[in-house]
Amino acid sequence: MEEGGWFEYAQNWEAAGDELAWPILAVAVRTDSELLYTGDSSGQLTTYTLNAAGEALDRQTSIKCALAPVRRILPLQSSCAFVQSDDIVQVVADSGCRQSKWETSLNDVFVGAAISTQGEEAFVCTSAGSGTLLDLETGKIVRRMSVEASACAVQFTHVVMLGTVDGMLAVRDPRAAVSIVQSATVCSGAVADMAVRDHNVYVCGGQQHTVQIYDVRKLAQPLRAVECDGQPTRLWAAESDLWISHEEGFVDTRTFASECQTMGTAYVEPELQDYAFISAFAAAPSEQMALVADTTGVLYVWADCEQPVLSTGCVPDVQIGLSDMGQRWAAGADTVNFDDERISLSCVDVPQPHEPLLSCMDEGVEYDVGRPVSYVDAGVLSSLKMMDNVGYAPNPRKARRNQQPFGAHNWRFKWRDGVKDDDRELTQGRSKFLSQQRRYGHSSHASGRGKAALAQRAAEGNVPKHLQLMQIEYSRFGVEDFDFSLYNTTKWSGLEGNISNTYANALLQVLYFSPEFRQLALSHCATNCPDANCLTCQLGLLFRMLGTAQGASCHATQLLQVLAQRPEATALGLLEDSHGNVMITYAMLAQRLMRFVLEQASSECRRLEIDSTNQQPRIVERVFGVTQLSTTECPVCHAANSRESHVFAIDLESPLSVGSSSGLAAVLAGGSASVRRAESMARSGRNQKVGLLELVSSSLVRLDTQRAWCASCKKFQLLNTEKRVSNMPEAYLALNFPPLSSTLDSTSAASSPLLNASTGAAKSAAAENAGSWQMTLPTAFALQMSDSEMQALPVDEMERNKAQSRFDLVAIVSSIRDTRRGPEHLVVHVRDPNDSAAWLLFNDFLVQRVTEESATVFSDWWRTPSIAVYANAGRQPLQGVIQTIAHYHPYKISTRILTVPRSTLDSQQQSATAGMSQRWNSNRSSSNGRMRNAAVPLTKVEAEQLEHGEFQCALDAEFVVLEDARMEVFSDGTRQVHRPAVHGLARLSAVRANGGDLHGVPFIDDYVAISRPVFDLATQYSGIHAGDLTVGVSPYKLSTMKEVYKKLRLLIDSNCIIIGHGLKHDFRVCNIVVPLCLQKDTMLLYQSPSHIRPVSLRFLYWYFSRKSIQTREHSSVEDAQATLKVYESYMQCVAEGKSVETVLDDIYAVGSSMSWKLPDQKI
Repeated sequence: MEEGGWFEYAQNWEAAGDELAWPILAVAVRTDSELLYTGDSSGQLTTYTLNAAGEALDRQTSIKCALAPVRRILPLQSSCAFVQSDDIVQVVADSGCRQSKWETSLNDVFVGAAISTQGEEAFVCTSAGSGTLLDLETGKIVRRMSVEASACAVQFTHVVMLGTVDGMLAVRDPRAAVSIVQSATVCSGAVADMAVRDHNVYVCGGQQHTVQIYDVRKLAQPLRAVECDGQPTRLWAAESDLWISHEEGFVDTRTFASECQTMGTAYVEPELQDYAFISAFAAAPSEQMALVADTTGVLYVWADCEQPVLSTGCVPDVQIGLSDMGQRWAAGADTVNFDDERISLSCVDVPQPHEPLLSCMDEGVEYDVGRPVSYVDAGVLSSLKMMDNVGYAPNPRKARRNQQPFGAHNWRFKWRDGVKDDDRELTQGRSKFLSQQRRYGHSSHASGRGKAALAQRAAEGNVPKHLQLMQIEYSRFGVEDFDFSLYNTTKWSGLEGNISNTYANALLQVLYFSPEFRQLALSHCATNCPDANCLTCQLGLLFRMLGTAQGASCHATQLLQVLAQRPEATALGLLEDSHGNVMITYAMLAQRLMRFVLEQASSECRRLEIDSTNQQPRIVERVFGVTQLSTTECPVCHAANSRESHVFAIDLESPLSVGSSSGLAAVLAGGSASVRRAESMARSGRNQKVGLLELVSSSLVRLDTQRAWCASCKKFQLLNTEKRVSNMPEAYLALNFPPLSSTLDSTSAASSPLLNASTGAAKSAAAENAGSWQMTLPTAFALQMSDSEMQALPVDEMERNKAQSRFDLVAIVSSIRDTRRGPEHLVVHVRDPNDSAAWLLFNDFLVQRVTEESATVFSDWWRTPSIAVYANAGRQPLQGVIQTIAHYHPYKISTRILTVPRSTLDSQQQSATAGMSQRWNSNRSSSNGRMRNAAVPLTKVEAEQLEHGEFQCALDAEFVVLEDARMEVFSDGTRQVHRPAVHGLARLSAVRANGGDLHGVPFIDDYVAISRPVFDLATQYSGIHAGDLTVGVSPYKLSTMKEVYKKLRLLIDSNCIIIGHGLKHDFRVCNIVVPLCLQKDTMLLYQSPSHIRPVSLRFLYWYFSRKSIQTREHSSVEDAQATLKVYESYMQCVAEGKSVETVLDDIYAVGSSMSWKLPDQKI
């Protein structure tokens, strides 16, 4: 260590065993004690104190303060801290006691928080544009107001400063109802962070490599700009220096004495792990130490001396630490010295009430809050003119002044500018619900007036109906009543979008229509993979369902749940929050997700490799992406070193940065968290006009300059880095399009023929000055490799330039910004595998054939490209390798999972104790190791029958409620379901139906282990009790969802006839599509055409056997056996020649006379 230089003082990593740690998203240091805070993405708040250099930190307390990730920690006086998470803001004492809290609404989330200079007040804002001023001493709300809905950064001194995702900085006065004092656009993209010192505010954001300095009293023009060596993401204003954290993974400082134009002495650059990036940063008030946290949960502590001091106002010999606080709290309030001003009142224990408080309100009681305010007409908003922050528009005179029109259809319009969905263009006037189609028939009620209105909206430049956000509507019969066939007339299946993280549907379709990758996923999922959360297994099972669904609607629930359980996905920000919000656009999120999925698949498919010498890249790396050679050279000593990495996609440069005189931006290498820079490098030169092929060529070779350690010079230098694609893509080349600046004007757009600025009459009111792409994607181009340099050429120049490979466009992922009807969503166009001249559009569950022009032409502001995938026309050698892998690893699930059933959870489960209840003892697993609960495995003869398609069984499943339904109850008593309850498979049972000695004996009886929270066990209907699905607690042998799913998948692949009651709902929750020819549903067999009411299984079983089932709780084995008996009665009626209609009439007659109540149910 050099004298006076910064070094790594300590590292801290909190994880149990081999588990991954949660990403740390917030760090802070107290100003009055040697205490530091960390908050991670699981909602855990932890405090530490320092040890000697090189030793781990001493953990003082660790509490679960929130269910959502902790985003910000702001230390307060009196040993407290103000903690902000997505769903709650609170004041937490160092002892772990919560002093006060404020929660947000159900569909809202906190996005920013700041405390005043004196620490007496706090200001918080939400994503819906709600701002709140809080009194931290009394815990009361001072004032509520409306602020910018796109706020992403907050500072609070004598004024409140809000930075938005549009690059605007708004200054509000809290003394004047927090009204806007002044505002200005400070950066081209989203404001990343702000710091305040005196009257100056320091702002960074967008893709700029500068920190802008503004005078908060006058925001018209920036005072000066601070040039940075990287892209700044976080700022910290200390006493003497401005600390700047960069996305490239290092932290440096600028001195305030030189107006931030001179570098400080502090420099921090921790060695981050692969694919990790800085997620939180803070500097100590003493400026002797810096804290850096990354997305893998590692906390790096850097210092400039061997004995650093964190704070400037602490007393070293008096430690009011958390252990001391806990001891005082445990000893009682009598031991608290109230004369000590440093002692917090949270040390006094609060007695717990034994009776309900008067303030406790019954959740089941509904309170009438009156009729909601009507929404402003869309015509008024379109003609609105702003003057002095007040909007003026002519009165359309469509309603009476100050009167609310009565009627449900008039006041239940949502926020979508009064636009009501009209799907008659897609459904040809038919009802969306199967129940109404059965009742009223299939006649079309479309009118000429409706068609004219649709044509008028299309002529106005609005988003066409087939590209709008597809939403499922729910009747009282649930989602099974929705007719998805109205939106898809092809044999290709779409994916439903009514669950979280379904933005991934577009990417999943791209991977499915890549035959080489699809075959790898199918081969892998059929192997004995022990990982319960293997993404490639879930991809293979999903691809198998899409391949056999024959146009039926599917959903990727199981895959998305596995994705949500991966800590890496949370660290990379790939998941939506509980309210469906994301921090970046879905277009960029899809690019990140594609890298993550392919990286995981590359690692998980290693067992499929045929060449064990490892001389070739991994098979997934050969299918997608290219090899990139990175060469770093020092301009002083000319020392150079090179390394190879694999990139799964090429990040295209912004059309405005190509051709600049200063260099090109860095490309994301191997999935690591670098970000492109040099958007501001074009100020010294004039951009040249480039097309898409020139953009691709410039992105294949990139130059970059960054400050790093030179091993030859033994100090930090500005190193030159060249990243060059070194080989030809063997199969697919994915191109990631950059996001366009929201402030693109006509002058900037004129420098590139690929861009178009929305100006004048061509600009929609919802576009908000957003620029758009103005181009047609080439359906094919050629790549030429010459002198280790790759160049993209038009197809007609392929022979003249002797280009080696031709690449054809096969898929396009686009972002649709339909701001009038909902948030951004993704659609995908893929080339039809059976017709190279035709294209398919996938918009969630909507699938349509479209023209090539509609897929490749980008000319509207509401559609921007995200990912374009090109296929190598000469990929036959790689296809031969894939066929060899498919030969050695064919897709064929072994019947061994039914003959010798085992689970990866068997080793984790503990034996049942001797004191268990009779219910547990009666269901306890056999000790012979072959029986699983009540199931007897298949024999060898039965396994052969299953392989030859001569096997049939009766099946039943039990479910638990994972998430409650989301609905809106109106003042007139009607309800509107926004999302039905989310069910999860808890138990699956299947009994034999082939006759013989084991007829009716179960061969599958699996309880599914569930690790996520369960909203309702529904014990009366499922028979599941608390602890039955918990590993280590359950008295049953548990299985993973993947293991149970593969057993069900094996039955379907073997053409097994499945008998059940209400199979449509069971298969839907199990996330599997079964051909109708394999289903024998007794609910449909005993459904009378003249009656809509279905007959319950319990009544049918009693009718034929005069015995009752489900007397106490449901059992899937009992229900499956009863279903088999009912089906055999039906087949007996058919064999004896009896009229089924006569039996149905008698069933309905008996049921009506008994009011559908069995004898044991009557009082």
